Amino acid sequence: MPAQITREQFKQRSEMMGLNRKLQEIKVSKDTRKQAKQLVKQGWKVAPGGMSIEKQLARAELLDNSFEEDGVTQKYAKGDATSTAESYDAGKMQALELARLNLVSSIETDITELAETNRSNKDISADNAASVIKVLRSSKSFVSKKLGQTNSVIEMYRELPNGNVQVRVQTYYSMDKAREIAKAVVREELEKQGEEQLDRLDDIFGK
Repeated sequence: MPAQITREQFKQRSEMMGLNRKLQEIKVSKDTRKQAKQLVKQGWKVAPGGMSIEKQLARAELLDNSFEEDGVTQKYAKGDATSTAESYDAGKMQALELARLNLVSSIETDITELAETNRSNKDISADNAASVIKVLRSSKSFVSKKLGQTNSVIEMYRELPNGNVQVRVQTYYSMDKAREIAKAVVREELEKQGEEQLDRLDDIFGK
């Protein structure tokens, strides 16, 4: 018997299915083609079997311009990085790790801004919000581990004159899901510390 899913999980699955359809049907704009040609001139290319640079850029643009119902809050956190190594595999591994760290930093920035907004709107003390943000910042490595696999939308490389390989990676992750993971990590850490902020955690995180 299949496990039951919550309304929120169903909503997330539906949104992901809709996003996948959009990604499959996406059309490459004239500006994106121009940008792709410029990258190719600079020596950038994709690994055999990889998606074309044009398609990668078009997908990234779609995710960059995906917002919540308020038209302001972005649906996806983004992390990008470029790394140089002696081989493609080594460069890719380094770039992925750096992109992941940048993605976690962007999640931290989003939650910090969210906490400050909710603090003002819901009469939460500055000390309460500051304590939660302090725990979040010190727990970034735990948040990163719990994210699991991130979605690499851009992945390209170029060979440098000295024989090294430069790899560029850009990853995305659902901001809603990231907030829930961050919230769970912060809750666990606050429980360990016996902090009083637990009763305001939902208010600070906006749920």
